[in-house]
Amino acid sequence: MALKSYDTQQLILASIGFAIVIFGIAGNLLVVIAVWKKRFLRSTTNYLLVNLAVSDILNLVFLPFMLLQLYAIFEGGPFADFLCKFIMSFNVPLTASCVSILTLIVLSVERYHAIVKPMKEGMRLREETVKYAIITVWLSGIALSLPFYIFGHYDTTKHRCKLVEAVYKYTSSIYFISIGLLILIFVPFLIISFCYFQIVRELYFKSKVEPQNVAAQEDARTKRKLVKVSLTVTLAYVICFFPTAITLCLGAYDRAKYGSRGFQMASLMYFLESALNPLFYACQSTNFRQAFKEVMKCH
Repeated sequence: MALKSYDTQQLILASIGFAIVIFGIAGNLLVVIAVWKKRFLRSTTNYLLVNLAVSDILNLVFLPFMLLQLYAIFEGGPFADFLCKFIMSFNVPLTASCVSILTLIVLSVERYHAIVKPMKEGMRLREETVKYAIITVWLSGIALSLPFYIFGHYDTTKHRCKLVEAVYKYTSSIYFISIGLLILIFVPFLIISFCYFQIVRELYFKSKVEPQNVAAQEDARTKRKLVKVSLTVTLAYVICFFPTAITLCLGAYDRAKYGSRGFQMASLMYFLESALNPLFYACQSTNFRQAFKEVMKCH
């Protein structure tokens, strides 16, 4: 392995990347530990948020290895191909991204059935069944990203990870990327938008008698807080991932004009979202805020 020459901008990108990794992994681990240790946080919604935190941790763990491509030159061969399939490329973060998107869909549908269709008991996730939804999400995420593990290799001429040439020509086309964005972004966005539109309409705009007893009022407040947290996380994901998606499309259209530097910067913005989620929980959920304080006091 040899080192590439690098400029100041690459060094700045790498420094920002490592800061995001440290901050993000610590925050998301705090989410996992809080739900694990504090019984009052154990709910179907929070289990899905934990799944989101695990996918965020997976994303962030592999960011430094992706940054390694900026500086390292390999000689090629099976070891370099292995690194590209499983370590240095966007493959594992792609799997984590699929898991995140699918988790956000499940989260929105779960909230939709809990708030808009509460009488349809058979459609709601429960603590004993949410694990099956999470397993399905991970299996689906792996299946969607599997071709990139199979066909990934190290290009010794360009000194970067890519797919084998025949597959690369097809997958780098604007048509393939557009279909991928349609499946992984726009269709999920439509499903999630529909669910939250109906939820917000149900909670804030439908005329109904205000609950008179304290327990019912507290339940209504809790539902609204959960929706705010879920909606904030979803909006942040969409806002932070769209620049990466747009850069992918532009790169497929004109690789020379829209090069790797733009993709690197857009990717950092995407990884930043993984680090911000714990802040959203702390700012918008008193239960999470209390749990975070208690966990940090214990450590």
